[in-house]
Amino acid sequence: MRIKIELISENKITLPTGYNSIIQGLIYNFFDKNTAKWLHNTGFAYEKRKFKMFSFSPFLERARFDKINKTFTFPQNISFYFSSPVDWLIEQFATNFIKQNFVQINSQKAYINSVNVLKNPEISKNSIKMRAITPIEVHSTLKKENGKKLTHYYTPFDKEFKELINANLKKKWQSLFNKECTFNISIEPLFTGNKYEKIQYFGTNKDRRTLIKGWKGYYQLNGELEFLKFAYSAGLGSRNSAGFGMFEVMHEKKPQVESSKSQVKNHDD
Repeated sequence: MRIKIELISENKITLPTGYNSIIQGLIYNFFDKNTAKWLHNTGFAYEKRKFKMFSFSPFLERARFDKINKTFTFPQNISFYFSSPVDWLIEQFATNFIKQNFVQINSQKAYINSVNVLKNPEISKNSIKMRAITPIEVHSTLKKENGKKLTHYYTPFDKEFKELINANLKKKWQSLFNKECTFNISIEPLFTGNKYEKIQYFGTNKDRRTLIKGWKGYYQLNGELEFLKFAYSAGLGSRNSAGFGMFEVMHEKKPQVESSKSQVKNHDD
């Protein structure tokens, strides 16, 4: 399931690089306290892995980037997607969200305009074309001779990229449904070169933020129907709960509102 959150502020919203962590914090704030704690510390576990089982997009509106101050300035109307294969997570987040008069986005006030449930794209074949809305990221953590850890990021042209995406999605499935996953998924880039390579920070604190490499672009995704639908809601690759791995199905009409919980707020406190 996927929802679209629409916000409106009295002034333009300015955010630093790495602002995905701000959206992630906003999301956690609108889970129930026990749910947020459980997701952060435990989540949906499979062996040594812990999955949060949600993903989100950055703000969808075009921003003006200030090269000197390293900030993005968004218009007053902003929106983002939140996606999860766990319906109760979506429902809890949306319900708590619309109860508020306003939210704080990096100390800037924005009012709730609407929370809309989007209609799932029709997936009726075992092969779909997709576009990565957020970078797809897969990596391995290696140990150097001096004992320090090294993160190696794979490209869509590496066989490890495809193998790890399949293995990761199978683990997510097994962690959620608590049974063996007999499905498989394969992904092929529909582009060449590095024009879709994206390198971005997660986190706004210069001493603690992480530099992450991922890939946008267009892909062919093959797999069982049920697994493709699961991938759409759960996200592909790693770090979905940090805003990576969300995609849209191509050759479909724009998402339509299936049902909605809308609430326009009075901007007077």
